[in-house]
Amino acid sequence: MTLALLAALSNAHAADAPMLPATTSDQVPQRLAVLAAPKSAAERAPVQFSWALDPNAALTSDAKPAVIESREYWQETDGAALQRGLDIATSAPGALIRVSPVTGAAKVSADSVRISRAGRAVRAAKRTDAAQLQSAGLAVGEGTAAVQLADEAGAGHYAVQVAQARGRYVVHVFEPRSEVRLLAALSHDHGLAGTSREVVVDLQRGDTRLKAQGGALLVAPSGRSWPLNLKAGDDGRLRAAVSLPSDAGEQPPGLWEVQVFAGDGEIQRDARTAIAVAQPTAKLDGGYRFDAAKLSFDLPLRAASPGRYEVRGTLYATGPGRALRPVAIAHSARWLDGGAGRIELAFDRAQLAKGYGAPYELRDVELNDQSRLAPVERRQRVARIAR
Repeated sequence: MTLALLAALSNAHAADAPMLPATTSDQVPQRLAVLAAPKSAAERAPVQFSWALDPNAALTSDAKPAVIESREYWQETDGAALQRGLDIATSAPGALIRVSPVTGAAKVSADSVRISRAGRAVRAAKRTDAAQLQSAGLAVGEGTAAVQLADEAGAGHYAVQVAQARGRYVVHVFEPRSEVRLLAALSHDHGLAGTSREVVVDLQRGDTRLKAQGGALLVAPSGRSWPLNLKAGDDGRLRAAVSLPSDAGEQPPGLWEVQVFAGDGEIQRDARTAIAVAQPTAKLDGGYRFDAAKLSFDLPLRAASPGRYEVRGTLYATGPGRALRPVAIAHSARWLDGGAGRIELAFDRAQLAKGYGAPYELRDVELNDQSRLAPVERRQRVARIAR
C-alpha cells in the first residue's frame, strides 16, 4: 500500500478537531427548527469557490449596525380631523408636510391642503402633487399631496386642513433643517428566532440630549407586529429588549423592522431600522477536519430542515513579523435534505501572498440558509492550525 493511499485513508478516518470556543458576540443556534422544504425552486448543484485578499488591506467583518437618524414623524388620522384641522408641531422653518390617503380614502390635491396658524393662513413655499412626487422617485400612492412651509413659518403649532377629506390618512412631517433628531441603533443587525437583541434610542436637540418618552414595535415581513417596551436609562437614552419570537411561523423572505417613536412632549420623531431574523434550521456541528495538502477545512453540520446551505470563511495566514493577516475567502454551498452533512471550505495555495503560510486561522465563518435568505450562524474564530 502506497504512502499516498495510507495518508488518504488516515484523513478519511481522522476524528474532527474541536472548533475554538464561541465568543459572546458569536451567533450560535442553541436549538434547531423544523420547517417544510422551501416552496420556491432552489438551486441544488453544489458550488465551491475562493479568491485571494490583499493581506495589507483593511478587512471589516460583522460591522456594527448603522445608527439611523430621523428628523421626521408620521401620524395616522381620519377625514373628520383633517376637515377640522389636524394639529402638528414643528421645530424649524421649511417643514415638509405630506398627506397620503389610505386605500378607499378621498384623494388629496396639492391645492386643497390648507396650512394655518392661530386661525391665519400660512404661505406655502411649494406645493407638489402625486405625479411630481413619483417622478422624483418617491413611492407614494395616487392622491398624495405635499406642501413645504415658507421660511417665515418658524417653529410652532400648525393646523393641516383638507376640506374634502374622507376616510383614513397618514400625515408625514419632515424637517430637514431641524436641530431635533432621533438616533436609533440595534445591538446587532441579525439574530435567531427565540433570542433577544437591544435597541437604543436617543432624542437630541443639537448636542443636547432631551428627556424623551416613546414606544417601539417589532414588525415581521408579513406585517405581524409585537410591542417593545422602551425604558429610560440612567444616561437618559431609551432602551428596549427586542425579543425575536420563536413562534412567528413561516414568514415571507425579507428583513424585519424595529420601528421606534419618541418625543419630548412637544416634538415627535419616528425611525425604522432593519434586522435579519433567522429560524435556526441548521448548525455547525462543533468540529472541523483540516487537509494541509488541499488547504481545506471540512466542516460537519446538522440540518433540521431541508434547504440549500452555504458556509463562507476567511483564511488568516502568518506573514512578515509573524503577524496573522487575511489572505483568502472561500464559499461553499450544497443542498441538504436534513440530518448530518459536511461542507468543505477549500482555499488555494496559489492564492497565498508571497511570504505567507502556517500557522493559519479560520475566522469570520458564516452558515447561511440560502433557500430562506437567513444568516443562521456566525463565528469570529473557528480553527487554529499550527503547521
